Amino acid sequence: MFLSQLPAHLPARLPARLPRPGRRPGTILLVTVAAGLLVTGLAGPAAGSDPYVAGQAATRIARLPAGLAGAAIGRAARTGRALGLPEAARRTVERVEDRRGHATFDEVTDFDAKGRPTAILRYAPDGRLVAAVHLGWHEGRGQALAADADAIRAALNVLQANGIEPVGQVVPRKRGANGWSVNWERAVDGVPVPGDGVRVQLWADGSFHGLSLAEHPLADRPAIVVESSVAETAVARLLDRWIPAAGRGEVRIDGTALAWVAPNDTFEAARPDAPEEVRRLAWVVRVRSIGAFAEVLRGLEVAIDAGDGSLLGGDVLR
Repeated sequence: MFLSQLPAHLPARLPARLPRPGRRPGTILLVTVAAGLLVTGLAGPAAGSDPYVAGQAATRIARLPAGLAGAAIGRAARTGRALGLPEAARRTVERVEDRRGHATFDEVTDFDAKGRPTAILRYAPDGRLVAAVHLGWHEGRGQALAADADAIRAALNVLQANGIEPVGQVVPRKRGANGWSVNWERAVDGVPVPGDGVRVQLWADGSFHGLSLAEHPLADRPAIVVESSVAETAVARLLDRWIPAAGRGEVRIDGTALAWVAPNDTFEAARPDAPEEVRRLAWVVRVRSIGAFAEVLRGLEVAIDAGDGSLLGGDVLR
C-alpha cells in the first residue's frame, strides 16, 4: 500500500491528520479547541535551551514571583473590562513554557464564584496581550451580525479597545451558530505566512469570544528564488521514490505557491521533533490523490526551500 512507501518513520506516527507547521498538540490544544485560536507566536522565546523531543512534556509550568503575578492579574482585569468579560471571582496565573512552540507566556485564568473557569488570557513576558478567550457557550442577547462589514467593524472595536491595530488582508468568515471569525492574515512582500496574523472570534451577536496574535521570525529571503518548476521536479522525484510504480499515476501535483513555512520532520525523521520557530521561504507543492489512493490519503503538501531546493517538510492530508 501507499503508506508503506512513505518515509519509514511516518506511518507509525500518522494520526487522522498531522498538525500543520506551527500547530501544537498537547496541553495547549485543550484551550485551542475551546477558542479555536489561542496561539503564542508573539510570546517571548522559550527559556529552555534543550530542544523538544517527542514523548517529553510539551509544556513546563512555573509559579511567578508575587510581584510579577500581581502585575499579570492586574493586566488581566483591565483586559477583561475592555473585552466585556464577566467579572472574575478569582484569578490564577502561571508562567508557561511551550517547548514545542518555542514560546514562553504568562497565562491568567478567570474563575466565577462556583470555581468554574470563564476566561483565559495570555501575555508575553513583557506584558503584551497575545491571546484571550471567553470560555463556554454564549447565547446572543442582541441582533445577529448580518454582513461581512458588520463583523469586521465589531472585530476592529475589540482590537482597538486593547490598543491593537491590525494590518494585512482581512478575511471574515461566518461560522453559522458559532458566530464569526475575522482574520487579518500576515503576508511579507506579498507572500503569506500561514498561521501568522491577528484573529478575532465573535459570537453571532458580535460579542467577544476570542482573539490571538501571531508573528513568527523569518529567515532572510534568498538572494535568488528558484523557479517553481524546480520545486515541482524535486517533489516528483520524491513521489517516484515513495509510491509504487503501479499507483504512481494516481498521485499528482496539483499546484505550487510560495509561503513562509516552519521546517518540520514530516518527511525526515532526523529533523527536530518540533517545527522550527523561524519561518523560511518555500515553494509549497500540493499533491492530490485520486482513485484507490484517495481512499487512504487525500494528498500531501511538500515544502521545498525556495533558495536551495532542499526538502523542508510539509503535511500529510488523510
